[in-house]
Amino acid sequence: MTEQSPRAALSRRALMGAGAGLASAAALGWPRGPALAAPTTLRAAISGYNVINTLDPAVAALIPEYYVIWSLYNGLLKLDAQMRPVPDLAESVTVAGDGQIEFKLRQGVKFHDGSVLTSDDVKFTLERLLDEATKSPNRSKVSAISQIDLPDAQTVRLRTSAPFAPLLTFLSNARTGTQILPRKAFMADPAGFGRKPIGTGAYRLRSWEPNQALKLSAFADYFGGAPRIPEVEIPLIAEETSGVTALLGKQVDITSTAPFADIPALEKRTDIKVMKQPGLNTRFLSLNNRKPPFDDVHFRRAVSLAINRDVLVRVVLFGEGVATPGLIPPSLTAAYDPAPKPLSTFNAARAKEELAKSKYGPGTKGTILTWGSGWWKRTAEVVLAQVNQVLGTQLNVEVTEANTVFARIRAGDYQAGTWGWLGMIDPDEYSYDLLHSEGWRNFAGYSNPKLDALLVQARQELDPAKRGTLYRQSEALWIDDMPVIPLFCSNIHNLLAGNASGFTQLPYSNFGDQFASMSLG
Repeated sequence: MTEQSPRAALSRRALMGAGAGLASAAALGWPRGPALAAPTTLRAAISGYNVINTLDPAVAALIPEYYVIWSLYNGLLKLDAQMRPVPDLAESVTVAGDGQIEFKLRQGVKFHDGSVLTSDDVKFTLERLLDEATKSPNRSKVSAISQIDLPDAQTVRLRTSAPFAPLLTFLSNARTGTQILPRKAFMADPAGFGRKPIGTGAYRLRSWEPNQALKLSAFADYFGGAPRIPEVEIPLIAEETSGVTALLGKQVDITSTAPFADIPALEKRTDIKVMKQPGLNTRFLSLNNRKPPFDDVHFRRAVSLAINRDVLVRVVLFGEGVATPGLIPPSLTAAYDPAPKPLSTFNAARAKEELAKSKYGPGTKGTILTWGSGWWKRTAEVVLAQVNQVLGTQLNVEVTEANTVFARIRAGDYQAGTWGWLGMIDPDEYSYDLLHSEGWRNFAGYSNPKLDALLVQARQELDPAKRGTLYRQSEALWIDDMPVIPLFCSNIHNLLAGNASGFTQLPYSNFGDQFASMSLG
């Protein structure tokens, strides 16, 4: 994949032109028989997760939430097969020389409640994201917007307070929170909207059984044309291996992911399809810089130097990924710096030297949070074994469930934890969000004024090459402090039944946005 695909820079011409051993099936709790086998129902399993807290795009934070959101809503823009922003709810986009962006909306687009999309709904959606009271994790994606004008019901004009390179990418139907909501329907039940969502998407929510399954029905008035499959059932399967079992047992037609260990064997089968490519993701060890022992920079460096990332890729990912020296994934090639970094490269001797400079020494105790029984847990176990062996520390692993880990890391109630982010489409999300003093994903509590200034400069740089250089510089800067420990970038996978077709896999791990184009048979 070329750099231009996911980067924030936008081709005006392209944009304007586009304007015209495992659990049994019975144990999984699904009924058998003709109803599930009917070709009028797509059974799309979200595997590896069983928690969805909300379907309100503005406050959604988990990737399984977006897997469903993408089928229910649309953005002003969407990402095409080459990861370029192209019009969606907008029929055309004009980028003026003075920084003003004008969107002309499609005529007659309907929400699931029958109301018609207008520019006021767009303004409401963006102003709600901008409102600090909303507490949206995606507020920074639109924070550069200083003015929203509505010349008429089909026109939206945005103006930014300063150049903001990722804006058009962030207005797409990805993990952005900028999916358009109906003002009237939301205001009628603000507290309940996340449980009873109303969008413009190809499917509408029919039922939701928490931690179990969701059911969707095709939206007959979808502006993109009626979906080929009338119903979608979405079981939530906590273990990825159980998702494989369900697919092989013909209980589901597609899974959102698959266990790394199973990929080589699954690729040899002829009755299923394995889709994979390098993912837009980052996997790292989150460190609480405010609590011992990770409040000491030398201890953080020592731990990083004690980790052999190539071993992690082999024994945890079974080769389905690459070790990374920083947080920006290789697919973002303009911003990615493949050069090895001494502090994120295995070096046992130097690790011991850094430990000797630390106020903590051999025998230091600490806990690494993780969850489940799959590769996240395995990552923590391998990291722990390596670090304890090299440094003589006494780190241990605490296993719980993913929602608890996220809540504790977000609240600062942890020392270290395996963590990562999937589906982010711009280097800003891997840098500003995670490491800027005001970044919403900066759970480490890290603050570096020099880095803050560099990341703001990168946001405002519209030249793709110059912007990429700034991000490479920023990686070199924060790695010296090692506020988080980068580990690897993993491949993304989807498994499809042999009779399923029409799914286009994108590197941000899209899922629900493809249901409308899929068919069975």
